[in-house]
Amino acid sequence: MDLSTSKLRIVEKLVGDVTVLEMIGELTIDEGDLTFRAKVHDLLGQGRRKILLNLAGVSKIDSAGVGMLVGKLKTVREQHGDIKLLNMTARSSRLLGVMKILSAFESFTDEALAVKSFEFDVTG
Repeated sequence: MDLSTSKLRIVEKLVGDVTVLEMIGELTIDEGDLTFRAKVHDLLGQGRRKILLNLAGVSKIDSAGVGMLVGKLKTVREQHGDIKLLNMTARSSRLLGVMKILSAFESFTDEALAVKSFEFDVTG
């Protein structure tokens, strides 16, 4: 599968020791969820386990995308890290709520507060 044709683009930046991933496009079955999966595994390979996902630019998310979010949350937590969510759209929030997994993630609307929350994280 060619990830360069993915409908999901991920822009990465480092804020202190927190990796902020700006997700742009669709987190859906096939390329979108696999692009995200590959990015998380790349970060873990670099020892980066504090991940903040900025979902403001996600125009579409489906059950496969949600499944990948949950799967990668589990993977990161097994390595004593965490994934937190930033700027969820109303649609994303509803979908995660309906699927009863919204409570698995800490969610923020302010990037500075989200980054600071990793300082007090007992998993890291």
